[in-house]
Amino acid sequence: MLGLFSLVTLFADALLQGQDLPVGHAAWYTKDAPTFADTLAFVRQHLWPVTGFPTSSAQPDLVQIPRALFDRLTETLAFAAQFGQSLA
Repeated sequence: MLGLFSLVTLFADALLQGQDLPVGHAAWYTKDAPTFADTLAFVRQHLWPVTGFPTSSAQPDLVQIPRALFDRLTETLAFAAQFGQSLA
């Protein structure tokens, strides 16, 4: 677990390049400083869109969506995955 924590932290640091880590907020809870959950969600947001599925065929049932919607879905799922893990 410490190794995974370290990798996620190093990935986030490389992606941020000196910028501040965005802090996620829930409707029922606000926080002033980012947590590891924010770091994990940030890394997921950057890794998931570039993940390819080489076994998928070229164009069966392809649906194109605007980039802004895709980015918003990725952001939402990254945080939802974190909350789902904490509830399990």
